[in-house]
Amino acid sequence: MQAPKFLELKAREEVLEVVHGVLTPRLPKFFLLVIWLVAPFFFLFPLWRQGTIGIVIFFLWLLSGFFLLFRQYLMWSRTVFVVTDGRVVDHEQKGLFHRVVTEARYEQIDEVSYHVKGIVPTLFRYGLVRLELHGASADIVVPRVARPAHITDLLNDLRTASHTTSLASDVAHTLS
Repeated sequence: MQAPKFLELKAREEVLEVVHGVLTPRLPKFFLLVIWLVAPFFFLFPLWRQGTIGIVIFFLWLLSGFFLLFRQYLMWSRTVFVVTDGRVVDHEQKGLFHRVVTEARYEQIDEVSYHVKGIVPTLFRYGLVRLELHGASADIVVPRVARPAHITDLLNDLRTASHTTSLASDVAHTLS
């Protein structure tokens, strides 16, 4: 599996899973934006009869539709949760120029759980995955994840493997 281009991997780090948010909860917003994009064509002749101001309004309306639809797509495509063999990375795109990146090594994770609530999430099999971290670190919450049970199992397996590896290296270090 390949990491997104905007995410830098560490040396010899392998990507195991790349998780995008499910599109289902965002479909109403996308639908409204498509209507906003198509709507100027229904007013094409009345606007163009107004002359220059009507043509300007038509193109501004059309450009705003393209911009808003592109912005929504960009925010969805760049909000990603990446599971590697050494850490997890939560990359949230909150706006065009606003992103929040949180990463945690498996040794830092105390507990991994998932939550599916409601009819639509149950039918479309998506939910919320929560990673509780040691100490004062903020927990990582990944909403609208497809197959949250699979992601939780994967993370718990990696956490267990990381914990046994660190215990083995501690024992080896103590014996030497």
